[in-house]
Amino acid sequence: MDSKIVTKINTLLLIALVSFGLFISCSDDNNGGGMDPDPDTNTNIVETATDDGNFDILVQAIQDAGLADALQGTGPFTVFAPTDDAFDGLPDGVLESLTTEQLAEILQFHVISGAAISSGSLAATQDVETLLGEEILVQANGGVTVNGSANVITADVEASNGIIHAIDSILLPQSIRIALGLPNIVDQAVELGNFTTLAGALEQVGLTTTLKYTGDYTVFAPSDDAFSALPDGLLGSLTDEQLTEILTYHVLSGEVFADDLGAEQAPASLEGGEVFVTKDGDGNVTVNGSASVVAADVDVTNGVIHAIDQVILPDAYGTVVDAASKRYDFETLVSAVVDAGLADALSAADGTFTVFAPTDDAFAALPEGLLASLSVEQLATILSYHVLPVEVASGDLEDEQAPASLTDEAVYVTVADGNVTVNGSAGVVAADIATSNGTIHAIDQVILPNAFLDIVGIASKNYMLSTLVTLVADADLVSTLQGDGPFTVFAPTNAAFEAVSETLETLTPEQVEEVLLYHTAATEALSGSLSDGMTVTTVQGEDITVNIDGEGNVTLNGSVNVTTVDLQGTNGVIHIIDGVLLPPSYTD
Repeated sequence: MDSKIVTKINTLLLIALVSFGLFISCSDDNNGGGMDPDPDTNTNIVETATDDGNFDILVQAIQDAGLADALQGTGPFTVFAPTDDAFDGLPDGVLESLTTEQLAEILQFHVISGAAISSGSLAATQDVETLLGEEILVQANGGVTVNGSANVITADVEASNGIIHAIDSILLPQSIRIALGLPNIVDQAVELGNFTTLAGALEQVGLTTTLKYTGDYTVFAPSDDAFSALPDGLLGSLTDEQLTEILTYHVLSGEVFADDLGAEQAPASLEGGEVFVTKDGDGNVTVNGSASVVAADVDVTNGVIHAIDQVILPDAYGTVVDAASKRYDFETLVSAVVDAGLADALSAADGTFTVFAPTDDAFAALPEGLLASLSVEQLATILSYHVLPVEVASGDLEDEQAPASLTDEAVYVTVADGNVTVNGSAGVVAADIATSNGTIHAIDQVILPNAFLDIVGIASKNYMLSTLVTLVADADLVSTLQGDGPFTVFAPTNAAFEAVSETLETLTPEQVEEVLLYHTAATEALSGSLSDGMTVTTVQGEDITVNIDGEGNVTLNGSVNVTTVDLQGTNGVIHIIDGVLLPPSYTD
């Protein structure tokens, strides 16, 4: 028996239970606690137990409780029969201190009426109603256990009116457990009186016996007022499967007392999702950012209960805003979303979003004062750039993709060796937080739209321009192109550079620098300012000729196509092209 139970049961003699003298007849011919597996099936359950010799205390108790006639009736019955050794394991004086009514309740709690249940017919787990009217939990996994602690040591002993399974410890019904000061999680919730909705929900979905007889567990238990605060009709609209998910989200495996908590932790619930628990300097505990622990450390036989003032929900039952709000590492993001007026839009029940969510550390890494200096419009633009108007799970990603954000500007997402990177530098540190209206991927950097970047920053986040970025760095041109400008850069793609790789290999570093500068003009030339036949003088000193056909397609030097226009930043603009431009002096 669990040491916690043994310790508490020893206190029985100190509480005011009515004493009842129970004559206990102990036989000297016990055979070690076993049972004859092949008895005379013409004898009934009481006769079979009497003849066996290992159940003298049980038989005497049945007689003294006035249950002998009932258990010699037609049946059928299934009896989980404690051996004499099981009774002997109780602390001295316990049986003698029980009233007749208490003894009868205990015995009826060991009997199932109306069925003879063999061990071979058992599922892995089942709740079975006893003669007392209270259910027990029977589990079969190699061996058979009852209520999580009593082991069946001899199974399937047949009698004329049923079947006996010998067990090695005594089962205590709820009223006795409470009287003995030995409540389990459900007993305590019922006894406290303000958790009736929780107890009813557990019963509805078949979790009662699990939380009574298995464990240890930590339960964040919403009060009746917490359930009443839910939107009208929500609880009744849930399927049993949904209700089970929500209830098991309130349960952790193992005991966690308030003193065990650090400032922040995110243990996994039985539902599978993380529960976010914080404790402040005054010892106040909060769950998922808003539910307060109003009564902590209610110690029970199979765990600990912390009463909370709100129902907490798994991610799937809330929006992307809800999922971010309950996580302690998205406080800056959530505050910014509210300040920018985006909370309602991102809470839309019919929305479908993917959010690349910067952590608090990501925001803290921004230049000091930048966040506070932004206007509401600028903040909204930056935050909207972190959101896609479609739902994209990490498993849906290819090696490279550039989906449009809510700002219509592309976000550049790559996957390499299972690692997901956004805009060339922000790593996904937690993927696939699935909610009712989208998915969140936590990232370790804030990503910025083009309008907040110089032209080097714009090129650096685009995986299609990685060769150009490398060549610019090798040529020591980064600081130049991060200057005040303005600049216009005609940016060749990686494929464009690959097509002329043999030619580039013949050039000296100085010549490569000239080629790069030939793609750069010391002016900001947006696509709307380009005209057919015009020339653009480059920083290298030679001109680029622009041609525009009747459909508006732009070609440079007669052969290189502009594929993307007007990536405008703080010091200029980039136009992406599908070929490398060589200065005329190199080709003449």
